[in-house]
Amino acid sequence: MLRDGLHRNSYLVLIDDGLATKEVIRQLTAKYPVPLRRARQQQLSPPRRAAALATAISLRAALHAGRLTWVTALPAAAGKTEQRFLAAGGSIRRHEFSWLKSLPELEHRVPGRIVLGSAMVADGLIRRRDYVDWVSRVTAGSPSVYFAHRRELDSDLCQLDALDSVTVRRAGLPVELRLAHAPHSAEIFSLPTTAVATLPLVMDDPRITMTEIPRTWWTGHARDSLRRELNRTMTAPRYNDAVSKYTVVSVSDSESYLKWACRTLDALGPDIDAHVWLIDNPILPTPEQVTHATAGSSWEHREIPIVNRSELESELERVTPDIVLAAATGPVVQQIFATGAHLERRPALVSGLPGVGLPATSKGMRYRRIGDAFITHSEHERAEYLAVAQKLGIPVELIVARLPLLESTAPPQPQFPRGTPPERIVFATQAKVPVERADRIRILLSLTEYARRHPGCEVIIKVRSRPGEQETHHEEFTYISLLDQLIADGLIAKGELTVAVGAMSLFLTPGTALVTVSSTAALESIDRGLPTLIIDDFGVSREMLNIAFEESGVTGSLADMIDGRIGFPNRNWLVENYFQEPNCELTDSFELLALRSRERQLPDLRGAARVQDFRRLRAELRTKAPAQLVRGYRTAVKPLRRLVRFLNHR
Repeated sequence: MLRDGLHRNSYLVLIDDGLATKEVIRQLTAKYPVPLRRARQQQLSPPRRAAALATAISLRAALHAGRLTWVTALPAAAGKTEQRFLAAGGSIRRHEFSWLKSLPELEHRVPGRIVLGSAMVADGLIRRRDYVDWVSRVTAGSPSVYFAHRRELDSDLCQLDALDSVTVRRAGLPVELRLAHAPHSAEIFSLPTTAVATLPLVMDDPRITMTEIPRTWWTGHARDSLRRELNRTMTAPRYNDAVSKYTVVSVSDSESYLKWACRTLDALGPDIDAHVWLIDNPILPTPEQVTHATAGSSWEHREIPIVNRSELESELERVTPDIVLAAATGPVVQQIFATGAHLERRPALVSGLPGVGLPATSKGMRYRRIGDAFITHSEHERAEYLAVAQKLGIPVELIVARLPLLESTAPPQPQFPRGTPPERIVFATQAKVPVERADRIRILLSLTEYARRHPGCEVIIKVRSRPGEQETHHEEFTYISLLDQLIADGLIAKGELTVAVGAMSLFLTPGTALVTVSSTAALESIDRGLPTLIIDDFGVSREMLNIAFEESGVTGSLADMIDGRIGFPNRNWLVENYFQEPNCELTDSFELLALRSRERQLPDLRGAARVQDFRRLRAELRTKAPAQLVRGYRTAVKPLRRLVRFLNHR
């Protein structure tokens, strides 16, 4: 082909309706030539890579010379892929199988209940057991015909043929030809495939049910980008649909931000098209952390896609969101905002913090400088962030929305008899404070003393991650390592304190008291009417990240905890801080921002995004740096941080 076709200035036509051809189009319109390969191919041998690169270069030359046409029945793409193909010199011709529909019936006795076969088991992408179970479920109790894919193995087809109610028809002509004369409103069951877009062009009002591939089915051989592509339906953006108001994409980098993002999107209601992604970076949560973060939300038991930084722009282009929620740490928010600012139709750019947002800092707001809106969680927070934004000259809209993890609809009341020691103490750790090792040891010894004075009372050290797992913030002295050392030194007996990991909601049960230095878990405890204590031995200040609890009535010393003096906030503080009555400000603001995006009324931020290129470079390095390099950097700066803390306390 390279010698006889592409080198003679011939006119080339690509005729295909599969995902592989869509992937080729994307590769041909990339900034630089890349070897053409199927999305499912992990690696290419050197000879194949050379041939694939040569083919790409030749096809790109034909494209830019206006000699390449793509003929397809797929619906128009929502993003820039087709626009780039056309802008590069290509042409697109669409068809609706007109000639095919004029042919006589090619498949005799086409049934009314059909399962479309998939080659994903044969390709090693999904597990055979899960696939067979799925076929068994969708065909249970109803005679069905299974139309095999051409790459399926005979051994797999024999296993399917043995299922009750299933008749396997081996691969033959394309499925559009075989099903063109299926009965009216035939039922079709399928895993993700482009056939769900092409079959309605040839069939008489088919009823198609496509099953999204659960994360537990994947074998690990499929790249994340392929998994997303396979699970993406071949439909236009859902904001055009009467069911969906607008489209939101949330991008998170850590467990705490992922938890906040899931619940914030749930708070927007069921009639939006919501997508939750993780961006690949050194603090990416583990599968177990993802499970804990999504527990109780609409994303529980669903796969959360992981998007590489280099793929973020193209992934956003495919979805064309009206709003991008950058639910991430500051440097990554800036990175996400810069990407969103360069999209052809700019989405609204929104960010926020996953818990107690005080103190408001200039550093944090600078990372979010080009955002359209920032979500706060109390009037107190809004006032503080407004002062910082005005000081920096940042014209951002400040939205007040209740923390989505809070379930009460009115200021909560204490659900325990005052003066009664709790049956269980849960200490919620916080990565950043207290900083000093000695202070953390003091907390552990005080918790042990409480356990000794109150026999039968369980004391739990609730940590956010297991050893080796990453969190939003780095923790120099972990409570697990300190507890192990105290046990080894004989200061604490094994079993006196319990270390636990998991969703905080599992631990906040009646009879429990929550103790912490500054964790947002205190708000979850208050929300349930449980006794709560903010340890003030190390201060209630901006530095300790607990200034929001000043004058709340729940600050107290470790001595108070040991004696069981653990209280509940006063009503005035509750109303001013996080427990205001629920309102519609979040939903109203998002609807308006989405409308402004669709009407192209949002300001052009591309210039403003370029101004922050240095900070964006830092964010790029953070998301791309190997975890070993990040750990090495943190080890190297520890002595400098200690010196700075020493000088600040002199």
